[in-house]
Amino acid sequence: MPYRLQAREKDIGSGVRRIATEQVDRARKALDDKHPADAIHELRQRCKKIRALLRLVRPALGKRYALENRRFRDLAREVAGDRDDQVLVTTFDALLMQVDARIDRRHYAAIRRKLDLRRQHSFGRETSPDLGALDARLLEAREAIALWRLDRSGFAAIAGGWQQSYEQGRDALARVRDEPTTVALHDWRKRVKYHRHHCSLLREAWPRALETRAEEGHRLSDILGDDHDLAMLAERLNAGEMSSVDASRRAQLATWIERRRVKLRSEALPLGRRLFAEPGKPVRKRMARYWGIATDR
Repeated sequence: MPYRLQAREKDIGSGVRRIATEQVDRARKALDDKHPADAIHELRQRCKKIRALLRLVRPALGKRYALENRRFRDLAREVAGDRDDQVLVTTFDALLMQVDARIDRRHYAAIRRKLDLRRQHSFGRETSPDLGALDARLLEAREAIALWRLDRSGFAAIAGGWQQSYEQGRDALARVRDEPTTVALHDWRKRVKYHRHHCSLLREAWPRALETRAEEGHRLSDILGDDHDLAMLAERLNAGEMSSVDASRRAQLATWIERRRVKLRSEALPLGRRLFAEPGKPVRKRMARYWGIATDR
């Protein structure tokens, strides 16, 4: 079934347990059916979706929230690998194409070789995951989901989590507008992703409106993800292994990176300001009315 609560499910708690169980089952199926690298990627995505679900019902879940959030956070972290090193070559290639496809790439081949060597080293450090052990942990998590209980019903079970997550996204946007540091932008992206997942989970409150909102949240998350990758590329240009590369080439690449980041921020900020335009309380009240209409059938 889709990743969403269903309006016809009068018990929010049963819907939450259903969605979490489905995500675990899909992760376990991926471990059985897919190449290990693809299975690990899917497992991490399922863990992120479960953590977003947990945040939606955080106030109603009580003390169990911390336990379950930690469980799925740690599971995803343990198989994450060193993503930054592994994507920098792709980021580098995309940047040169965006600047000008006619650039003589031979002038920047030394930088690319250094990035590729680091990527290969990163892959070489990784150990093959124990898929059987991961499956056992997922099975344990599945059994624990059956014990999840919410201390309130109806929209009240999700109202606090919806508002809190939205307000965190809004606050993160304010910090970015004050000072758009790499850390602030990366934190905002995490908040945007949670809000996007919450829009998907509550889609039945108003399908077209929330589907559009989730899509725009996804687009914003992708923009901020590109910005983060460029920030990591700029940082790598100053690493010790780059000292042997022509300084003028590194400086030119750093200039292009900054120009591209400025453009990405110019796209991200207006979009984010629309998504988080209102204070949290009226947004929560409006969603409560939408959900009430959806369930009153």
